[in-house]
Amino acid sequence: MRVIRVMCGGRVDPSFVIEAFAGGADGVFVGTCLEGECHYSTGNLEAKVKMDLTRRVLARSGIDPARLVLRMMSSAEGAKFVSYVSEFVATIDELGPLDGGGGDSLPLALRLRAAKTAVEGKKLRWIAGKATAFNAEGNLYGEMFTEHELGRLFEEVAGDEYAKHLIMHILQDGRVGGVSATDLAKMLGRRPAIVLRHLAELRRLGLADIGDIKETTPLWQAVAERAGGECRAG
Repeated sequence: MRVIRVMCGGRVDPSFVIEAFAGGADGVFVGTCLEGECHYSTGNLEAKVKMDLTRRVLARSGIDPARLVLRMMSSAEGAKFVSYVSEFVATIDELGPLDGGGGDSLPLALRLRAAKTAVEGKKLRWIAGKATAFNAEGNLYGEMFTEHELGRLFEEVAGDEYAKHLIMHILQDGRVGGVSATDLAKMLGRRPAIVLRHLAELRRLGLADIGDIKETTPLWQAVAERAGGECRAG
């Protein structure tokens, strides 16, 4: 079992979690201070938001979100820590090794690359950074967000960002070549209209374009000069 210690749970970046799974971990356990007892004021609340978003991205990539757990406890609650960890280990034992199953037929490594660049993207980072304030202070107009409303927002944005980054990584895969929106929709299990919307956004960002037209069907590919790099679409 690998243990990574950081000063504050709020410093646990979602990309750390994805990297752990990519490196062979079957589960990730994050422990933070109790609510209201964070030495850094809101570090534990920020960690809670980040891990919530990360679980939603993992679920979209076909990884059971139960493989990522966050638990809050004080430094004096040793027995509670042991109980939480034992419960987590039992859950992972029941789920079994992370062998690439779930989600779609795409390789696990490809799905994890898409998940990593999605959580590193500007949009999810912005939402993670603003969520605590939205919950406590409301938006610019003073409108408050309920947990349910924030959850809906997280689900929608996490799904869109993961799908967009997955499409980008598929296009960057040298074995794929040009592929139509219909083909991508079948790979992702999504409607062609939604895939086409993501392709249009990637084209606007200069990350994808139509490479060929076959029987009136546009075939999309990654823009050549960007194909070797990572997708940072926000």
